Amino acid sequence: MAYEVIGAGVYDDDDDDDDDVEGDVLGDVLGGYAGPMGDDDDDEETDVVVGYTDDGVPIVGRKRRRRRRRRARKRHLVRVTKPRWRRSQLAPGVIAPDQGMLSLPLGFFTFTAAAQAHTFVGQTQKPFRGERLLVSTVRDGTTATGIILGQLFVGTDMQQLDVQSFDLEQIGAPGAFGVRLSMKPAQPGVIISIPTTLSVVLTSTDTIQCSVQLLGRNLH
Repeated sequence: MAYEVIGAGVYDDDDDDDDDVEGDVLGDVLGGYAGPMGDDDDDEETDVVVGYTDDGVPIVGRKRRRRRRRRARKRHLVRVTKPRWRRSQLAPGVIAPDQGMLSLPLGFFTFTAAAQAHTFVGQTQKPFRGERLLVSTVRDGTTATGIILGQLFVGTDMQQLDVQSFDLEQIGAPGAFGVRLSMKPAQPGVIISIPTTLSVVLTSTDTIQCSVQLLGRNLH
């Protein structure tokens, strides 16, 4: 959490006589002095009776009285700054258009002797562009050795340079380094699909469990 120190004005009355203090409500609120410019001290002259003549006529003289003005004294206020992820908000709770890296699940399927093919399907709800295919498999049985072959589509557009099926586990291996796709952007509602088959037929009760998901950038 970041903090920012800002200055504000508050007044300190240096005179014992409150009646002689000049202030301004606006200055008290906003932290600035709204009175006359000049020195802090201001002299004021008034007429006073200093004596009487023999005939009883009052003698008027001048008396100088010093008045002290308020002087602003700075006080530090602490203002909490927004974290970086909140600076793009148009209003509290209203996020400006941005992009993130999220996953699009394409489903889970168990290949068996009776189910040798399956189409993994995901439908995006926001603008999305796939970049990383992730495939996880669990094999059980002596004949569960076949390669999972598939073709990758965004809508009706094939995301390959040839129509031949590719090895899903090789491209989508979780530990693969530098394996990244640049797929066609998909609008909301577009279906991303991978039709798959096995290179070796399963027999008996042997199974291959497979989970597929796609990582990519989306606009939100």
